[in-house]
Amino acid sequence: MRLGVATALLLVAAAGCGDDPPPADPAPATPGGDLGEGWQRLEDAPLAGRTGASVVGVGTRAYVFGGWEFLCPPNADCAGPTEPPFADGAVLDLETGEWEPMSDAPHGLAYSSTAVLDGDIYVVTTCAGVADCYGRPELLRYDTTGDTWTELGRMPRGIGSSLVATDHGLVALSGTYENGREAEALFDEETATWDPLPDAPLPRTYDRFAVPDGDRLLVFGSPALEPDEESSTKVAAAYDFGTGSWTGLPSAPGPGYQVWPAGDRAFLNPHFSEDGGGVLDLRSGTWGPFPAGPDDPEWRGDMAGLVTAQGATYEYADGWVLDARDDTWLEVPPRGGEVYDESVAAAGQALVVFGGQVWEGGDGRLLAETWVWRPPVD
Repeated sequence: MRLGVATALLLVAAAGCGDDPPPADPAPATPGGDLGEGWQRLEDAPLAGRTGASVVGVGTRAYVFGGWEFLCPPNADCAGPTEPPFADGAVLDLETGEWEPMSDAPHGLAYSSTAVLDGDIYVVTTCAGVADCYGRPELLRYDTTGDTWTELGRMPRGIGSSLVATDHGLVALSGTYENGREAEALFDEETATWDPLPDAPLPRTYDRFAVPDGDRLLVFGSPALEPDEESSTKVAAAYDFGTGSWTGLPSAPGPGYQVWPAGDRAFLNPHFSEDGGGVLDLRSGTWGPFPAGPDDPEWRGDMAGLVTAQGATYEYADGWVLDARDDTWLEVPPRGGEVYDESVAAAGQALVVFGGQVWEGGDGRLLAETWVWRPPVD
């Protein structure tokens, strides 16, 4: 296995135990770095430095687990880790800045798909019994109240492995149909089995994302075209859990990548397409234009995240975030230094950044640093 640095930019986290509150005047991320406005550096996690960890927000707590010791210089192509990934983790209380212990997972985890349902964390892992994490997908559940892990068995062949929490339970979504169609499926808690949903009325698509909407699940995808063609839209369909049927939705007015919900709307990130993206009104089923970008000559049409009245979603550790509470832009400034490959996630409206790596003078170093950025309060 070989991994490029770009493949390592996924959700990660770390945790630990601390008796003292976070420092009032935190140090920069790297020697000589500038502390970006709005950032707070918390106590380092009681975990070894790493990449590929999972950071999962549940209320005002961030659960950090898994990851591995992987160093690779920027823009390099490196052999993957030879040691199994970490199974340990810790929990960060964002209200106090302190860390608490967390039980080890049944085995090491890295770059896992996660979802939170009824306060529990569900994890799809491909690391059971294999150091390179190229095994069969398996489902785990972490009980945040009892601090226990449960193994729920292998994911059946022929269904997706990206997790989505809905009002009707946990759904497995296929991220792409480029290598063959995979079914969406609903997890049955009582029998620990998966029930495939009917095929969505969509063409062969990739970059597929789902938005839960009460009794519906909306699925979006970019049409897979010929190699020399670029998609100009995002197609969509809605599954009704009550009737067990799909309904086609209008296609987006432009291309894009992620689709993130915010109340009665869903935002299609333009993703480096200045005239792409769009906003879907979930009640009327109609698309509107994406909001005008921030007044920044460096803006290239790619959101770093979305803040809502209920919480947030973050993709990067810095950049421009759309505040859907009033459709204005918030800048998450760089923290300074040359840290990359860190893990990012939302805990409530807070952006939590953990770990990563930094290279100085040809030598790489893994980090266990933890940073938090918070948007303005209403």
